[in-house]
Amino acid sequence: MNVLTFGPIMTAFLVSEGFSMSLIGVLRGVSCMMGLFGTFLFKHLSLMGMSLESSGFWAVTFQFTCLSLSYFSLYILDSLQSLIGLIVGVCMSRVGLWIFDISINQLMQISVKEDVRGIVGGTQNAINAFMGVTAFALGLIFPDPSDFHIYVLTGYLAVGLAATNWYFGVYRKQPLPKLS
Repeated sequence: MNVLTFGPIMTAFLVSEGFSMSLIGVLRGVSCMMGLFGTFLFKHLSLMGMSLESSGFWAVTFQFTCLSLSYFSLYILDSLQSLIGLIVGVCMSRVGLWIFDISINQLMQISVKEDVRGIVGGTQNAINAFMGVTAFALGLIFPDPSDFHIYVLTGYLAVGLAATNWYFGVYRKQPLPKLS
């Protein structure tokens, strides 16, 4: 449900704020580069011995922190500073998103039994699609660009919920390290 990407809803908002499509394209490219950086960073974290559970928790926490900048920037009175905070937070959050996504996928590959892996993966894809449709439904319900803060709040809360679920459902279930 996170619309804090350079997808259609945020693009429409930025256009309504006076951004050109070419500038939005450049910003989308920067955002993609940050996601690519997250992919390389995941490999580095793995080589350092960080578990999938820990890298996933670190990543979703980082993503939530970056989106906090985006969310709270909407309440800055200076329009330019507000938009800069929104864009920087969204671009930086892509690092955490990609690491989190890789962590989830790898953890599912090693922890879900092979005979039900397709069912679990299919259910995950169905939930992801439902959340995507829900985000677009919000676009139909709140079509005015002045309501963009509602989208930002829903995306921000969705990532916060993901972080909470990961913490209690995956991260805290790790075995404690043995003292030597």
